[in-house]
Amino acid sequence: MLAAGLLAAAAAAGGCAAVSWTVAQFAPPQKVDALYKPPKGKTILVFVDDIYTEVAYQPIKVELTDRLNDRLTKYKIAAATVPYKNFITLASAGRDFDNLTVAEAGRRLGADLVLYVHIDKFSLRDDEQSPLWHGQLQATIRIVDVDAGRLWPLDDPEGYAVPPVDLPAVDNSSAAYGSEVARQLAEEMAERIVNCFRDHTAPAQGTWEQAQQSGV
Repeated sequence: MLAAGLLAAAAAAGGCAAVSWTVAQFAPPQKVDALYKPPKGKTILVFVDDIYTEVAYQPIKVELTDRLNDRLTKYKIAAATVPYKNFITLASAGRDFDNLTVAEAGRRLGADLVLYVHIDKFSLRDDEQSPLWHGQLQATIRIVDVDAGRLWPLDDPEGYAVPPVDLPAVDNSSAAYGSEVARQLAEEMAERIVNCFRDHTAPAQGTWEQAQQSGV
């Protein structure tokens, strides 16, 4: 009865587009297959990089790494992961680190595979003078075997572009709120990345905007 009532109200309020959106809210979750399943029983190094973008807010690297490490073991994608502190120790040891390949870095840290994550875009605000916080994060990823080289994706040298995270704008005058925005970005991006490597469920597709654009 609740569903019928909502459908009737939606039809009266916005026609077919509103009905399409409302129906989507009651549709069962969709099954989504993994894009790639890494070999099982491996130790994975998460290597978050910004070599081409030079992110000003460096804590996003540890935020994203820690969340990826947690999810990789939680979903049994990795048997173990390399702690971020070990990666920092290697990176701080000398200039030699800058000359290492992704595979060599993984090998030195005792990993079997490397999940390389390049941050393509990161921002906490659209305008530094604005009180509006608008978090955005884009990244490309690839899986590298420390001995055999790249495993995935093989058809795109740049890596797989993960669907970007674009948070709703929030009006908050506190400078400290930026850390909360970064936390939300890391949480959402980590989930999107890990979902590339596991079968999972997702909400049924269909938003108000998509229904309107469909013209039904």
